[in-house]
Amino acid sequence: MLISTHSLPDGDGLGAEHALFHYLKRAKKACRVYNPDPLPKRYRFLDPKASVLLGPGEVEIWDTCDLWIIVDTNDPRRLGKLWGELNLRAKKIIFIDHHPEISTGQTISLPPHAFNLVDTQSSSIGEMLYNMFDELKLATINEDVALGLYVSVMTDTNSFRYSRTTPTAHRIAAEMIEHGVNPEEVYQAIYSSKELSHLQLLGQLLQNTKVTHNGRIAWLEMGLDLRKKHLASADDTQSFLNLLLLLKDAEVFCLFREEDDGQIRVSIRSKGKITINKVAMELGGGGHEYAAGLALSAPMSKTVEAVIERLKSLVHSYEKFGKSI
Repeated sequence: MLISTHSLPDGDGLGAEHALFHYLKRAKKACRVYNPDPLPKRYRFLDPKASVLLGPGEVEIWDTCDLWIIVDTNDPRRLGKLWGELNLRAKKIIFIDHHPEISTGQTISLPPHAFNLVDTQSSSIGEMLYNMFDELKLATINEDVALGLYVSVMTDTNSFRYSRTTPTAHRIAAEMIEHGVNPEEVYQAIYSSKELSHLQLLGQLLQNTKVTHNGRIAWLEMGLDLRKKHLASADDTQSFLNLLLLLKDAEVFCLFREEDDGQIRVSIRSKGKITINKVAMELGGGGHEYAAGLALSAPMSKTVEAVIERLKSLVHSYEKFGKSI
């Protein structure tokens, strides 16, 4: 079996991979992890020997495999070159995801041997895997499996603060702590990982926070030159958007970040009143109702204009009709 997650991997995908790998190993299954991007520095505690969560050039993959399990996405485009390399070399492909399927007229065609397993009610892939492990009973949960499940659940609920946090998410966290996970160590490894230059970058961005005239939408714009000046990778800036959640009057937030390849990646968040994933889908992205993203090959100014104008319409409809349309 082969296990992968999407490009620019996050805690949900990486934690889920870690848990699934160790669970299958305990069940005496031959499996390997292979991702389109390397493991970000702040998640190296999951794989200190660099032997499990591997990416391009770090491991040879099989010519064929019986099953390819892809976690935390149902969109093959998010696998980059990996999809083209492997989709015909796997006898069966299963996407395990909790994001809504793309539904704005885009055609996402999957080969006949690929299937989606989607549960939009789950807080994270970790929650989905926990329920699957409980049903399958192929192995018991040990500390390695527990660490992956905890990281997945904790990061994708923003430390249990997002609206999609479920009662089960809290129960999973408690049980994983009983299996030996240290919450403080996990939190410090993931979130206390910034260099001084990263904080200086954040300070400069916050000084230039932009808002619409009524303050309902707020956003940050991060050009590649600025990010490189402060020696920050894309992953080093992932948590910056959360700071805008502190704004009292704002309901929707965006981070516009220029990537190494020149694309503008957009992360969008909502406090939970206004559904924003349709905007992401309209522009080729996707995500949850209140947390979504997309990437465009357009200049920063054009991308900002396209996204903010659509979000203004959402906010206007919410203020006029009490709902987003």
